Amino acid sequence: MTTNQNGGDGDVNPEETSQPSESQQLLRERLQAYENMYGSLDDHYSRGIGSSPFVPFSDLQALQSDFRRLGVSDPNPRQQPLRDQRRSNQFPLNGRERGVNEYYYPLYSQSQTEQDWINLRQRLWFRKDNPVNGYDANKSSNYGSYGRGNNGMLVPPPYFYHNKVPFSPSNTHNSGDQSLWSYSRGYVPRTRDPFNMNNSRDLDNTLSRAKNRVDSVELQNMTAEGSRDTIDKIFDELISHVCELMTDPFGHQVFQRLMEKCTMEQITRVLDIVIQQPIEFVRICGDLHGTRAVQDLIRCLSSEEQISHFVVTLCHVALLLSKNTNANDVIMFCFSHFSPSQTNGLLDMIVQNCYQVAIDHYGSCLLQQCIGKSRPEIREPLIREIITNAMSLCVDQYGNYVVQYLLELDNFQVATALSRFLRGNYVQLSCDKYGSHAVQKCLESRQFNSRMIINELLTDIDSLLVNPFGNYVIQTAWVVSQNDMRSELLYHINRNHPLMRCNRYGRKILEKLNLWT
Repeated sequence: MTTNQNGGDGDVNPEETSQPSESQQLLRERLQAYENMYGSLDDHYSRGIGSSPFVPFSDLQALQSDFRRLGVSDPNPRQQPLRDQRRSNQFPLNGRERGVNEYYYPLYSQSQTEQDWINLRQRLWFRKDNPVNGYDANKSSNYGSYGRGNNGMLVPPPYFYHNKVPFSPSNTHNSGDQSLWSYSRGYVPRTRDPFNMNNSRDLDNTLSRAKNRVDSVELQNMTAEGSRDTIDKIFDELISHVCELMTDPFGHQVFQRLMEKCTMEQITRVLDIVIQQPIEFVRICGDLHGTRAVQDLIRCLSSEEQISHFVVTLCHVALLLSKNTNANDVIMFCFSHFSPSQTNGLLDMIVQNCYQVAIDHYGSCLLQQCIGKSRPEIREPLIREIITNAMSLCVDQYGNYVVQYLLELDNFQVATALSRFLRGNYVQLSCDKYGSHAVQKCLESRQFNSRMIINELLTDIDSLLVNPFGNYVIQTAWVVSQNDMRSELLYHINRNHPLMRCNRYGRKILEKLNLWT
């Protein structure tokens, strides 16, 4: 005779013992929830769950006692100390230990109220006597920061929805009455001191950060507002990559801010690296971003020794720099930023190679800028050299623009000197594709004697009337000529009228002057 579950006496029905009672079912559900939260309690419980569909009743009673101690049903949970559950709260997993700091988010049993489970979670989340709390909470298990619910599905951790990250467990030993998301529970935003360069990882990635669109702005702010120690650390990290930094779309902005904060000694170190290899220096000057970085470096040069070293290097590669549109800006900036005495060597180099510079596409633009924007002490030597090579420049596809630019200055002395070199060569120039443009410009210039030029053209007008380029010169001469000179031109046109009607270039003149009939 035994006492049945209802408290009466009688034989026990075998079928009744094979079916779990309602209280056993409730304890079993609690056990399953605890297993999902923290893993197996110990090997004995794990064997019981894995090998038999039911847990021994004595074990269920022990588990119920544990739950009461944890505060699920006991109204005074803090009156009894928690049992040491070191072995039951962790198990080996990939060489690590998994415990309560896995930030598990359980699915709650329907038999308990929502508030009871919240109380349970708040009391068990960071247990004071659990040694696992001293473990690195940021390390993840097989599932990273995710846990598994009752249904076996992965459940995201609570901080996933609050955009927070776990911090040090040492800050999590406050009472369970506080919010799980408060700073005292170990959740803080991930922040980084932008002026702290003590982190070796930040130092190792300084170059990559400088070349990043977002991080380069942060580095610029650090350089502009940071301490001397911070600037020195950034400089030491970037000095060996300064050439790469100068040509980067975002890195050259960091370089600019850094140059503004560098000391005299640091600027000298940068200058030595930049001009150490002339070919590399030419490449930087010719780059779209590098040319700006070099100009930023020029602004920082203050001592005579620094300027002298830079200008000497510039003179050696001036001819190469003059043939690049971006590198031209470096030469022009030197002329405008340094004094005439400091740029004499550079000016002499350009004057000596004036013809080679003028016949280049970008070199001709450089000479025009030097003539139009430079000081008289720079402009006058260039003008004299251009006039000396006027005949050769007039027949060049780019050099003729330099000669035309001199005529646009409306300077009588320049026009007079140029006419002396061109006199007697107008017919020859008129038959050239590029020289004809220069002759037309001379006819239109008020500083030139157009009558003298037309008289020279009349000496070989028969060939010019049917020339592919000379016909345009004759049309311009007709427009600028006076009454007597126009009559002379009309006489020669009428005399060659039959020949001009049969020639495609002659017909251009007849159509332009309305002399077709």
